[in-house]
Amino acid sequence: MKNQCFERKAGGDRMKKMRFDMENFGPWEIDVAPTVYPPREDTELLCRGVSRLTGQASKAVEIGCGSGVVSMALSTLGWNVESYDVNPYAVACSRANVERHGFGDKITIKEGGVGEEGWKVPEGTKLIVWNLPYLEPPEEGDPILEPIEEASMSDLSSGGWSKVLLDSLEGPGNEDLTVVVLFRTDPISPSSPSDWISSGWSSRPIAMERIGDEKLEVLALWKTGSGVVEDREELCESAMDIAMGMPDTGWQRIIVDSQLSGRGRRGTTWESNPGDLLASWKINRGSSEISTPGMLQIGVGAAICESLNCDLKWPNDLISTSGEKIGGIMIEANSSSPGFRIGIGINSSPRDVGGVACSGWSETMGIVPLETVFRIVDSRVSGILEYIEMVPDINQELLEIMSWKALSRSLSRGVQAELGKEKVRILGIDVNGFLLVEVGGREIVISDSQSITWRYLEI
Repeated sequence: MKNQCFERKAGGDRMKKMRFDMENFGPWEIDVAPTVYPPREDTELLCRGVSRLTGQASKAVEIGCGSGVVSMALSTLGWNVESYDVNPYAVACSRANVERHGFGDKITIKEGGVGEEGWKVPEGTKLIVWNLPYLEPPEEGDPILEPIEEASMSDLSSGGWSKVLLDSLEGPGNEDLTVVVLFRTDPISPSSPSDWISSGWSSRPIAMERIGDEKLEVLALWKTGSGVVEDREELCESAMDIAMGMPDTGWQRIIVDSQLSGRGRRGTTWESNPGDLLASWKINRGSSEISTPGMLQIGVGAAICESLNCDLKWPNDLISTSGEKIGGIMIEANSSSPGFRIGIGINSSPRDVGGVACSGWSETMGIVPLETVFRIVDSRVSGILEYIEMVPDINQELLEIMSWKALSRSLSRGVQAELGKEKVRILGIDVNGFLLVEVGGREIVISDSQSITWRYLEI
């Protein structure tokens, strides 16, 4: 970002005059008053994220508008913007900057915002944008911020400002709303995407950058399946077979209490107990729109593992840190039905299956209700596979990175892989989700139809 700033006297205080200039936006000369958050790298990252949104621009709301730069970026992209800030100096700055650069007819600046008494999302809003405060809440002995600065720059200690926004969106009426939020994900701040995921919202990264010791991510969030509830059955032959006959449009999924002939890999039967998760999704898209079936299977598993605090074993098993199976993921497709189907089974608690010790989510997450686990899994599957008009599909490179990260986490704990009687060294995964290994000095590709044995070392 080729931004420059200098200071000049203004009413006895120092007023910063900055130049904001990045691809697609600016150059704009803007005034930034004391206590107002100036445009920085995170501002540019958020602008980059919103520039990747697709679909028709209409009405947007920016929370914490600061100097007004993000609102001007949204207006440049065609949005009519209603902007809010709790800092009256920020409101004054934004208004002046917006008028100076000719955005006054498309941007309205108001004092207030999330957490303020009586504030609610304006009617007709299709997009909310917020560069979340992510500084750690000040502790005793820290330098004291002015109250206005603390409100605009520091996160809350419990749940964060993100949770306050999420709570304000509970209830009907936001089914077609997209929320774009900049989170600090490393180190983890009180504001966490996991709160949204467990509340039935899906998320997809649209921009990310590591700045110094911090990783910042711009996430697009939406109500999973536009808030349409899933189908349910108490007893069926196979959830995957029911999914095959579901409608060919929309976000279609079914959760069942029990199935008589659930399928696993290579024709095996998936055994379950009451309280386990048994669910299937009909994805009304060609898998090639996003990635290959093998990579999608691993990517979905990687996303679920992150939320369930478990590991991933190639090609499709959810496992505990000691290698005990928790669940599995399977993708099916056939020429007689459009799209493809995903079946997911996850144990709620440990058990013995055919003499083999298995684990459950109670050992990785604690005692969590089935409904919560389903919401999490549904949101994670949606984050990778659901078509959202405004949100671009997940990037192939990102899908590969998150998949390998999940697989390598269990490998790093000490796993010995064998192909036949030969030990192999795991090198990575390819674009098809196949395993790249070295065996006998040769690099070879292992498909999921081949048998590879995993031996977990004692922890």
